[in-house]
Amino acid sequence: MALTRRNLGLGLLATGLVGTSGAALVGPRTLEGLVTGANPNQISLWGFIGGEKLDFVRNPKVRDLLARRYGLTLDGRRAGSVEMVSDAALTRQQPQWLWPASSVLAQLARRNGLPVRRDEIVFNSPLVLYSWSPVVEALEKAGFVARRDSAYYVVKMAELMEAIVQRLTWKDLGVGDLFGRVIVTTTDPVKSNSGFSFAALLANLFAGDVASVETVARDGDKIAGIFERMGYKEASSGTHWNSYLTEGIGGKPLVAAYESQIIEFILSNPDRWAALKNARIRPVLLYPAPTVTSAHPIISLAAAADPLVAALTDPDLQELAWSEHGFRGKLGGIGRGGPPVEDLAQVVSSLAPMPDAATMLMLMQRLGSPA
Repeated sequence: MALTRRNLGLGLLATGLVGTSGAALVGPRTLEGLVTGANPNQISLWGFIGGEKLDFVRNPKVRDLLARRYGLTLDGRRAGSVEMVSDAALTRQQPQWLWPASSVLAQLARRNGLPVRRDEIVFNSPLVLYSWSPVVEALEKAGFVARRDSAYYVVKMAELMEAIVQRLTWKDLGVGDLFGRVIVTTTDPVKSNSGFSFAALLANLFAGDVASVETVARDGDKIAGIFERMGYKEASSGTHWNSYLTEGIGGKPLVAAYESQIIEFILSNPDRWAALKNARIRPVLLYPAPTVTSAHPIISLAAAADPLVAALTDPDLQELAWSEHGFRGKLGGIGRGGPPVEDLAQVVSSLAPMPDAATMLMLMQRLGSPA
């Protein structure tokens, strides 16, 4: 091998690190790390992750930063946020970490006997509604929706949900071109967090406050009726979002999902979004007032996964989460720059707390049981 200045430098560095005693041997990977700044102690960790975050952990910039700065590679396997903390078929596989989409699910993980070592909120995404321009125009005319500070808000969210309970038709609300009764769709609440969060929002709306075991006992049938009218419900927030876009106004006139999903879609599909936003019938983002927010906690179930807490709250990763995937920071704020998305609320201030774990567990039992 030719003696180059680089080889000579590395050899001298290795000799210096070994020292005169010869007691400390430096391996080639450690030596490379000292020269390049890369973390030499690489470890792969596997766990279950909500589908809405898969593109984030697959982002080459995210993977490179985790490997270089923290020595971590994440093997994220899609699972519904609720089922990953409650389905024995998943928990018995002994994942090293879980990344659901609600802090309440960290409580449920503990209640279900999972060996939770650490949990920390990584980022937030408000629960929102998505509809289509003709529907929004009719709802605005009927007083359910109002535009404020360049964003659309469902200012009569409880009344709109009551319209579903009362089995009103779209024509009753002024949407003449839509067939059938008013409906909102989301994911399966006993499997996926967007459905779980929507159930929490309904419980709060009908309670007129933060829902409790007592209010769920009273309102459970009403909430269950709204979910039953949805028909088939996807188990993943990602597939539900894709269904909204592909089925359009006829199949999915109004859906509950995450704010981050439209931001990530716009950034990943600029040409398709350009065609959609200029169409006669275009997608529209609406903020329920109030809404709930999904606080995405990383849950460590093994000692090797404990460093994930520091890694995923790294400021550079937080900025990537917002600027390329639309996830707000752990306190609900947006990043320094961020994507230029129309109808986006800079601050989501009308937020209701999630009900506690006991209340949500009771609600899930009601929604998971036949009427």
